[in-house]
Amino acid sequence: MEDERVVFVALTKDEIAKMNREAALIGAQAANQVHQKEEKERKDRRLHNTDLLLKNYRSFKAHCKKAVYEKPSETTEEVIEDIMSMKGDRVIVDSILRTTQRTEIIVEHIDKMLDVYHVCCNKGTDAEKRQYNVIKELYIKGTSKNAAEISQKLGVSKMTISTDLKTAKNRLSVLFFGIDGISYFCD
Repeated sequence: MEDERVVFVALTKDEIAKMNREAALIGAQAANQVHQKEEKERKDRRLHNTDLLLKNYRSFKAHCKKAVYEKPSETTEEVIEDIMSMKGDRVIVDSILRTTQRTEIIVEHIDKMLDVYHVCCNKGTDAEKRQYNVIKELYIKGTSKNAAEISQKLGVSKMTISTDLKTAKNRLSVLFFGIDGISYFCD
């Protein structure tokens, strides 16, 4: 069996205070790193979602235009009765109706925020006007153009188109997601 000895170390108040400060500093640095990582993940998620909304914009619009349904005008009692007697097919139909309604809400929101972005860009610099046009050409107008076509049309390099697209998506994230997207504006 090993010889176990207890060792006592006497520390002054200043040494204890210094150790506490160092421990607090290490803890604060670790917490800051975790916070920064979480913020980056949230920012990446919002940018990813903005990208998805823009890439699927035409499909959302087509879905809303081509959806065949009438908005329900049922009373609460009728809805509850339907739910109580619901069979499998009815669940599917209701799910499609809700999806179409949600898609309409998303499209309306995107449209309004694109309008706001357009107004802001038109009041801004030539670069901001071009950034709106990049978004419009790539995602909004009838058929999508690629970066080479857009750069030729706007008379700038493909690298400029890429930079404009990144800046525009950052700003649109603020408009699409409100305060949750505000960190983009400050980058």
